[in-house]
Amino acid sequence: MTGYGPHSGRFPLAPGLIGVIGPADSVALALAVAQEEGIGDIVLGRAYKSVDEAPELARGLDQICQVLMFTGRVPYVLGGQPATLRAATQFVPHSGTDLYRTLILLQREFNGRLPRISLDTIEPMIVREAYEDLGLGPPSDTLPLDVGDGNESIRSVDDIVEFHLSLFRAGKVEACLTCVDSVYRTLHEGQVRTWRITHAKSVYREALRQAHLRAQLAVAETTQPAVVLISVAGMKVRSSDGGSYELQRRRLQARQEILDFAEGLQGRLADLDDDAFIVYTSRGTIEDGISRMMSGHAGPLDLLKLPSEARVGVGLGATVAAAEANARRASVMGERTGDLHVAFSDGNVFRANKDYPPTTYHLREMNEPIRRLAGELGLGPLALTRLTRALQQVDASGMTATDLSRAYGIEPRSARRLISALQRTGIAIRLGRQGGPRGRPHTVYRIDLDRLLPAADGR
Repeated sequence: MTGYGPHSGRFPLAPGLIGVIGPADSVALALAVAQEEGIGDIVLGRAYKSVDEAPELARGLDQICQVLMFTGRVPYVLGGQPATLRAATQFVPHSGTDLYRTLILLQREFNGRLPRISLDTIEPMIVREAYEDLGLGPPSDTLPLDVGDGNESIRSVDDIVEFHLSLFRAGKVEACLTCVDSVYRTLHEGQVRTWRITHAKSVYREALRQAHLRAQLAVAETTQPAVVLISVAGMKVRSSDGGSYELQRRRLQARQEILDFAEGLQGRLADLDDDAFIVYTSRGTIEDGISRMMSGHAGPLDLLKLPSEARVGVGLGATVAAAEANARRASVMGERTGDLHVAFSDGNVFRANKDYPPTTYHLREMNEPIRRLAGELGLGPLALTRLTRALQQVDASGMTATDLSRAYGIEPRSARRLISALQRTGIAIRLGRQGGPRGRPHTVYRIDLDRLLPAADGR
């Protein structure tokens, strides 16, 4: 979703709700692990028969979840893009542990030896390290998901099936290993010796912990302050009319309507002047109202509940002062047309008009620090905000590319590219290398969060 933040516009059924999307067996395992972790009551599962169903399932969960977790990268790319969803999204990457487990099954099937295989999805580095640990040379017939066009595009299910099928029929491989359920079922139905690489419980455990943390952060975000400024033309008391009873009656009636409006927002009303009022409420309430407007339903932001002469500006921010400043900006934006404007701290603006569908746009001039830093990193302002949130979830004093990939929901290769950009700007500082799982060293970085947080907050 592009207009008002990655966690906005949902109707939560419970604090920190998490949605899991994937094949039936993967979803079932993730739900079982969630129960073991004590968070089963806030995790919802939606299974698909075909990966093409992922976008529809994601849209269904999007209105009630803070985080959507896809069990693989293919369903994530198809249905989990932040530009189309309100919830935060992540996917569970396939690890060396997942590959090891499948190789053990293969050895049993082939009487203790590893056959010639074709393999998709898992990064070549992970494959190479797994085979090195076994004292073997890595397979040559591997297919990465990335197309390599520089746009983060991935191969289609049909392309992956054809890759495995051509090698198997030519006798170049004895078994096909795939991480994609739709590919597995197609090959299996075609009498091809196929094994599906599935996630180990430990992988789901780590992914669910990350999702739970992100969900908690999303819930905390909804409690940020929001300010609604309301001005009503013709309510100003002038010395010439001596404060007539008729004007006082009109003002009392207008104030009662505004008080009802504030009650709908679960907010606190205060008078600024004879013709100006302010309502203090929360971000979650405003986002709920926006979501209802976007879906065509009446809600707490319904301006028909206010006097016809009323003009409204809504602002959100990390503090009451910041929210009020944004509300004043939003009020100025709507002075000429009377449209409702909601100004977010990241520079996004929601605009609603009774005659046209709601729209969103971005005010670059409100977020010069974000725009400047995002340009240096080669990111968009919203992508920078999401990156900052991900970096707040890791140990900034000693972070690896793997840590960032899990927190941000991207491949380790993409995480390394981001870290390189952060190094160029001095935000990431290389500390050295340290031993990782099975003794493999990882490069460790220190992140200067102070450089990021002011920009991300719009200060």
